[in-house]
Amino acid sequence: MEWQDEQTWVLPRETASAGLARRHVEATCPDLSPEQLDTARLLVTELVSNALRHGEGSVVLVVSRADDVVRIGVEDDGPSMPAVTHHPVLAQQGRGLQLVAGLAGTWGVVRRVDGQPGKQVWFDLG
Repeated sequence: MEWQDEQTWVLPRETASAGLARRHVEATCPDLSPEQLDTARLLVTELVSNALRHGEGSVVLVVSRADDVVRIGVEDDGPSMPAVTHHPVLAQQGRGLQLVAGLAGTWGVVRRVDGQPGKQVWFDLG
């Protein structure tokens, strides 16, 4: 799949960045259904929160399109790779990637291609 119309934003390392990321997604994805937009808002909030809590350095939001698919990714400079962990349903933390895995069409994690520490966690909708 060839990704087009990629838009990128560097987000501040602060909790308000989750809201900023949601607003960027809303502005760049007006053609998503209301259900898809709700899912996108929830999942980007989880990914930005994870990048702030567990990552390092810059937090970057990337929104790309290909045909009828939207890919939303969040990058950080931390060297550790995230993994889905299973927590109780009522757990206050630790379920972000469970939500991504359960609600996104597909998702994944890729290391930076320039050899520097960091990765992008992404999900597709559509």
